[in-house]
Amino acid sequence: MPGIPVLPAAACALVAVLCCGAASAQQRPALKRVTLSSLTVQGFEVKGVAGRDAVLLQKGAEVYWCNLRLADTSPLSYQSDCFTVR
Repeated sequence: MPGIPVLPAAACALVAVLCCGAASAQQRPALKRVTLSSLTVQGFEVKGVAGRDAVLLQKGAEVYWCNLRLADTSPLSYQSDCFTVR
């Protein structure tokens, strides 16, 4: 078959995809994880509730999604993980 052999061309394409995929993954910013209490202290306000276990917080253009769960230490305490929303 004339032209470029199929197997070496496929191997080169695979290497290119893996290299470019790894480079783009390294450039992604890490998720900034904070707590609900730290955001409310900074002046963020609750703008929405999603079911029993999530809230949306906002301050200006910044928006956070917070997952809530009861703490193991006390039935009246909770733990939260908040992440930026884009």
